[in-house]
Amino acid sequence: MKLLMENWRKFLKEEKWEDYNFPKGTWTKLDPADIKKAKDPENVDLSDELFHLIDTAYKPIGGNFDYKSADDVPDDADFWLAVDLDDDPEPDALRIGKTKPAGLKLSASGHDGSREGKDAYVSKTVELLNSPGHFAEMSKKIAHIMIKYYNTPFVGDPEKVQQVLGPSKPIQWLGPHPEGKYPGYDGWYTRALGGSDAEMKIMLGNPK
Repeated sequence: MKLLMENWRKFLKEEKWEDYNFPKGTWTKLDPADIKKAKDPENVDLSDELFHLIDTAYKPIGGNFDYKSADDVPDDADFWLAVDLDDDPEPDALRIGKTKPAGLKLSASGHDGSREGKDAYVSKTVELLNSPGHFAEMSKKIAHIMIKYYNTPFVGDPEKVQQVLGPSKPIQWLGPHPEGKYPGYDGWYTRALGGSDAEMKIMLGNPK
């Protein structure tokens, strides 16, 4: 019976994480084309599972700006990295990025709310930001974690930050944190996002 089921699965469309037989505990890169191909309007599919991780991570701050529902997955992000850490058949942590002229910009993340899931996404973020050609704009809690606990590298040159972001995203350079936090991390700036009020950020990592 087991062999019969395995043979039958070969003819089934791969729609959910478990259908791909990804190895447990290993970060796996997902092809955006596969995420789109797996979409099923009537059943839970890979895009639903990935959005659940994003929604869980961003719910405390009102949701993610780019991903409002599973319909927005994968959008224009071309880097999707996920891992399954426990006994259930769904992914538990996620890192999303977009390829830019300056390298890979980490643009969003996700986790299942568990301590293990949170630790995994933080550890992977640290690993990526310490690699050449990887960077992210960060603020608030995640910036605090990256700076205080991991001494993540940052970009302290306003011209470099503006060059990486491009002319369509003007910044207002601050340098040191206006409240005196994080001495030595003199790379803070503000910029408006999607027509909203300006938000204070810092560019972490190693852009080209």
